[in-house]
Amino acid sequence: MPGSVRAARVLAYVAAGLAGLGMVVAGAVAGPAGAGAALGSAIPVIGVFICALRFARAGNGAKVTAIVFASLMILFGLGALGRGVPAGIVQLGLGIAIVATLSQRQSGDWFRRPQH
Repeated sequence: MPGSVRAARVLAYVAAGLAGLGMVVAGAVAGPAGAGAALGSAIPVIGVFICALRFARAGNGAKVTAIVFASLMILFGLGALGRGVPAGIVQLGLGIAIVATLSQRQSGDWFRRPQH
């Protein structure tokens, strides 16, 4: 697996960990409604995480799906920043980094390799 795909996978794992931590903190501070709101904003992160779990064995569809979910992460991050939530910069940055690493040529070559 090339370094760019590994980097995207690690970024997806970090994003999922931060989203989980955010849900726990929001639940502790704002109660169930806060945890639900945090879960709703983490849906693209969950999608990228599920795709990242399949990077080692999956084909080009996993890459495309991960890029779509990472693009949604970018949109959700921009929306959070527009609402004045400073944590949106983290989701925005991770989404951009995932799209950038998965859009590299070596990533495309990895996902288009023959499957055994």
